[in-house]
Amino acid sequence: MPYLLIRQKFADYLQWRTTFDSLTEIRRDAGMNLVFVARNAADLNEAVVLFEISDPERARKHAGSPVLWEAHQRAGVIEGSSEIVFLHDAR
Repeated sequence: MPYLLIRQKFADYLQWRTTFDSLTEIRRDAGMNLVFVARNAADLNEAVVLFEISDPERARKHAGSPVLWEAHQRAGVIEGSSEIVFLHDAR
């Protein structure tokens, strides 16, 4: 099963989380199933998010979409802080 791991920083967690949660249906349509959201214990203004993905190409398309870019603006994501890593289960 492929996964998508995202790390990103923001100015305010509640603002970020509200925007993140508003994209649930859009992510579902992109074949992305949320596994967990965590905050970095050393930097509470950084989130680590893991998704299980059904189609890596749809997830890549979503990652580069104008809808997601606009959501990052609303969420207060710090420009250049997002790290996106596609993973495969190594079992």
